[in-house]
Amino acid sequence: MFRYLFRKIEEFLLPERQINGTGYLEPLDAVRLIYYRISQLAEQIESHAELAPYPQAAERLRRIAGEKRDIANRLKQIIEALHGPITEKELRLPVTGKNHWQRLVRDLEDQRKLDDLLSRYEFSVTRQFPQIGAFFGGLKIVHEAHRRALAQLSAVADPQATQT
Repeated sequence: MFRYLFRKIEEFLLPERQINGTGYLEPLDAVRLIYYRISQLAEQIESHAELAPYPQAAERLRRIAGEKRDIANRLKQIIEALHGPITEKELRLPVTGKNHWQRLVRDLEDQRKLDDLLSRYEFSVTRQFPQIGAFFGGLKIVHEAHRRALAQLSAVADPQATQT
């Protein structure tokens, strides 16, 4: 009974552990997963920018998505330098909401999940690949700026609005 409960809690809190079934990601697998999540979030934010009701919000979301794509490309180059070509995964469809505020909140939640994943594996990755340490340090700074921007955008969006 308790084992089942703990397994369910672990699946909820640490979904990336279900990828290889071992309960632990190797550092290179963790870097790949971070790359895939950054790429997915960039696509999601870009699709939400297309649906944004205000031009200034759309522009800010496009800028965040572009920065995320640049980060993903740099991370892809690092992975390829360490291990060789990376296989592209099929990106899942971007998650949407019924209005602008719900989409922004979802982007913010996904950004926080990405930051949590990054902080969980940062030590083991930088220990095995020291050249990634500086990149991860800069990545944390950029992600903090993205989190602030998404929080500001969601603070001024109307949660009761029915616009799409």
